[in-house]
Amino acid sequence: MKAISRYEAIELIIPALAPGQRFNFLDKPQLRSDVTKDIVVQGIKTFSIVEKPVDFNGIPVASVAQLQNAELTLYVDGEESIFRIPMTELVNSQNFANTFFSQQFPDEFDNLMIDWTKSYITADVPFANATQFTFLFGISYRRYAPGTMARIKAAKGDTSNLPGTIQA
Repeated sequence: MKAISRYEAIELIIPALAPGQRFNFLDKPQLRSDVTKDIVVQGIKTFSIVEKPVDFNGIPVASVAQLQNAELTLYVDGEESIFRIPMTELVNSQNFANTFFSQQFPDEFDNLMIDWTKSYITADVPFANATQFTFLFGISYRRYAPGTMARIKAAKGDTSNLPGTIQA
């Protein structure tokens, strides 16, 4: 298991009888890079109502069926770099009493600097929920001095999506 140095719980609330199939995240200031810091996400996990019945605001958490109906898209480096990863891929729990199986060890991410306002969840078919529910996430991240990730990418020779980088 990877050591966690910083962790933020976030949610994306789906309103009752929500129209459409795409739901954008709101801004996450604690998880936003700016001129004072580079925030890099190293792990994301999600929870179902089986593991956590309600979120920190008392809103019911997504059911297993709702997770199976949804994918996460993350906007990184000016593009949708993580495109429609199944939400069930991000569940990290063992629940032998349930018919739902998940990873024991979730995927780790490679220092993603995510623009949450351009990231979203899509549903395969519209949710038919009579009451609101939430997708609940646990985000493991690190906070670095500003420009750290630009220097790391430049050292690796990857300057394709870095602002202010001049391509020869």
